Amino acid sequence: MICIRTEQGTTLVEAVIAIGILAGAVVALAGLSSLAVRNAASARERSVATVLALQKMEALCRDVSSIPASPSNAWSVDTAGYLEYLDARGNVIGGRGGGAYVRRWSAAPLPSDTNLVAIQVDVAPCRIPPGASRCGEVMSHARVASIRSRVAW
Repeated sequence: MICIRTEQGTTLVEAVIAIGILAGAVVALAGLSSLAVRNAASARERSVATVLALQKMEALCRDVSSIPASPSNAWSVDTAGYLEYLDARGNVIGGRGGGAYVRRWSAAPLPSDTNLVAIQVDVAPCRIPPGASRCGEVMSHARVASIRSRVAW
C-alpha cells in the first residue's frame, strides 16, 4: 500500500501576496480617516460660523428701527461699523484681522418699501489664502438673511 503525504499550510508566495493586500487596505483606510478628520473639522467650522451669524442676526433684529443703512459695497470692502473679528469662542476682538472668524453684515431698505429692511450677516473663518486681500474663506462661510419691518404691525 502506498501512502501519499500532502503538505498543509501556505507557501511563501501566498503569504507575501496576503501581506501585500493587507498593507494596501491599511493605507487606503489611513487615507480615508485623514479625509474624515478634515471633513469633521470643516463641519465644525461651518457650525460655529452659522451660530455666530445667527447671534448677530438676532442682535440686529432686536431693534430694526435704529439700524443704519450700510454702504452698498459692505460685502466687497471691509467697512468699519459693518465688520467684526472674532476669537475662537465668538468674542469680538479689536484690531484688524488676527481673529479666528470674520463677521460682516449689511442692512438696506428695500426699494419697493423703505419700511422693510433686508439684513444679511456673513461669517467666515479668518484665513487669508495666497493672493487674497482680505480675511474670510469663501468655501466655509455661513450667511443668513432676513427682511424686517421698521414699523410695528
